[in-house]
Amino acid sequence: MAGAPGTGDGLDPALAQRVVDAVAPTLQQDLNLMDVDGTVVASTDADRIGQPHRAAREVAATGRPVRVTRVADGVGDRPGANVPLELDGRIAGVVGVTGDPEAVEPVARLVALAVGLLLAREREHDSGTETRTRARELVATLVSPTASPVAVQDRLDRLGLGRGPWAIGVWASREVAGDGVAVPPARAEHAVTAVNDRRDATAPCAVVLDGLLWAVAGHGRRLDRGLGGTATRRVVVDDLADVEELAGWAPDLRALGQRGRLLPTAEEEPGWRAEVAIGVAHLPERSRRRWARTVERLSPVQRETVAVVARSSSPAAAAEQLVVHRNTLLQRVDRIRALTGLDLGRPDEAAVLLAAVHALRSLSAG
Repeated sequence: MAGAPGTGDGLDPALAQRVVDAVAPTLQQDLNLMDVDGTVVASTDADRIGQPHRAAREVAATGRPVRVTRVADGVGDRPGANVPLELDGRIAGVVGVTGDPEAVEPVARLVALAVGLLLAREREHDSGTETRTRARELVATLVSPTASPVAVQDRLDRLGLGRGPWAIGVWASREVAGDGVAVPPARAEHAVTAVNDRRDATAPCAVVLDGLLWAVAGHGRRLDRGLGGTATRRVVVDDLADVEELAGWAPDLRALGQRGRLLPTAEEEPGWRAEVAIGVAHLPERSRRRWARTVERLSPVQRETVAVVARSSSPAAAAEQLVVHRNTLLQRVDRIRALTGLDLGRPDEAAVLLAAVHALRSLSAG
C-alpha cells in the first residue's frame, strides 16, 4: 500500500532516463517521469526534461491519478494520463503517458508497475556495485602494510561494519594456478553478487581480490563457511575483537593465497594449524625449499601422517582419523623418525615436521 504522498525518495535523473529508454520502445506514446515536486526528470521528449508538470504535482500531493483533457495557455502539460509511481511502498514520482486520457490511463498504470520494478532492480544493482567498490577498498586497506587503524575503521564505517566483533574469510578453488597462487572459486562472482546486491546496512560484504574471494562481517555476525561453494579451500576467522586484530589477519590470509596449497580444504580445516601455515607462507621460496628438503624423502602417506599427528590431540585420535590401527600408526612414526631424524612424539619436532610438509606443499611442484 502506498505511503503518504510525496514522502518517497527522489528519482535519480540518470537512472530514470535509463528506465524510460528501456520502456519507450514498447509504447507508441511519449513517456515522462516526474519527481514528487512535479518536475520532468526523464522523458522520450528531451525538450520536456526540467520542465514543470502541474498534473504530476497534483498526483504526488493526492496519490490519485490525474487525467489531462485540455491544455491551458502557459501550461506545459499535454493531454494524457498521469499515475503515481511507487517504490518501497511510497510515492517516489509520477508516470505520465500522452494521448487520449481514457485510452492511455490503463497503459500508464501498467507502465508505472514496469517502471517501478525496473527502478528497483537498477537501484539494487547500483547499490551492489557501490558495495563492491567499497568492499574492494576495505580489503585493499586491510592488506596494506602501511594502513593505520584509523584508515581501516573509516573503511569499515563506510560499509556499515564499524562495530565489532568482526569476522573475515577467504575462499579459493581447490586447484591452484601453475605458479602456486590461489584461484577464486568457480562461483566467486555469484557469491559476491548475492552478498552485495541484497545486503542490509550491517550485513557482510564480499569481493574478489588477489585470487581470493574475500568476505568481511561486523556487529558480531558470522560468515557462511560455504560462501564460496563446497569444493574449495577456505579460512574463516570469527570473533575478532578489535580493528588491529582484524587488520593483522588480512595480510596473513593474502600470504596464504600467494601459496594457494597452504589454504586448507574443508576436510583439512578441523585442527588446521594456522600459525604454522602462515609462518611458512611468509617465507621466501629459497627458505621454503630448504625446509621442504626435510621431508622430501617421505611418501605422500607419510606426509599425511605428519599433518594428522601434528594437529591431533592423541595418537588414538590420529589413528582414528587416518583409519589405521594404532600399531600401524606407531610404525609410520618410527619410519618417519628414521627418514628425517625428527620424532613426531615430541611437540617441538612435530611442529618442525609440519612446517616442512607445508613448505613442500607450497612449492609449485610440491
